[in-house]
Amino acid sequence: MGAYGIGPHELSGGPDWINSERFMIAAKADQPIDDDGALMVMLQNLLAERFKLVIHRETRTMQAFVLEVGKNGPKLEKAEGGPAETHTSSGKGNVSIDARNMDLPAFAQRLARDMELPVVNQTGLPGIYNFKLRWTPENSKALTDGTAEWPSIFTAIQEQLGLRLHAQKAPVEVLVIDHVEKPSEN
Repeated sequence: MGAYGIGPHELSGGPDWINSERFMIAAKADQPIDDDGALMVMLQNLLAERFKLVIHRETRTMQAFVLEVGKNGPKLEKAEGGPAETHTSSGKGNVSIDARNMDLPAFAQRLARDMELPVVNQTGLPGIYNFKLRWTPENSKALTDGTAEWPSIFTAIQEQLGLRLHAQKAPVEVLVIDHVEKPSEN
């Protein structure tokens, strides 16, 4: 999922073991690389070579969360440019995302990792932004024991970013696994 920038609900197919088996991948580039996109392409190539991974992408209409501009307009800080950085933390049942130089399609992809459905960007907002988002997930222990410090994701998106997140059927690009093999021991 990380190599292709997708959430868990944007992956289809493959054998059962891909959900339970874990593998340690240790790799070293010939020279230092500070481009995340280039690193992900290298990781995709490694997966194709080592796991014989063959995939294709297709668009499916499915239940998803749609990200739109809220009725009072966006509350996003325009970024000056530079490398994209995202820091995510969770503690006490809460989640925070601090992002710099991130566009909204990338934000939707990042958000999908924490949601039970894919997230589709339909804001139509171009450019890159800096923002902080703080929320308490609905399945959090903090909600059940009454210690929730932050609002739900839906309220947080609206209040903190001026955006709206709601469920509806939408076209979602899905990564379909056509073939994958367990690698042999090194």
